[in-house]
Amino acid sequence: MAMTDCESMLKELEEKATKLASAKKAATAPGATEREVSDCKIIEQEFMGMCRRTRDMVEKSGSARDKETMARLAQ
Repeated sequence: MAMTDCESMLKELEEKATKLASAKKAATAPGATEREVSDCKIIEQEFMGMCRRTRDMVEKSGSARDKETMARLAQ
């Protein structure tokens, strides 16, 4: 079964959320480098932008399941 556009965007957003969590962990670890902190900020900006685009798409044409997933990821 093919993924809908919303499902595809949500999957990508989930992957970005995982990457962000990892980057935050690295950036807040003792001895974190400026590069790790900077990378985390960039990933966070990308995540927030993707979150807005995905939320708009899900609100327009997403299923109830898509909306539940979006609510979980946006926390």
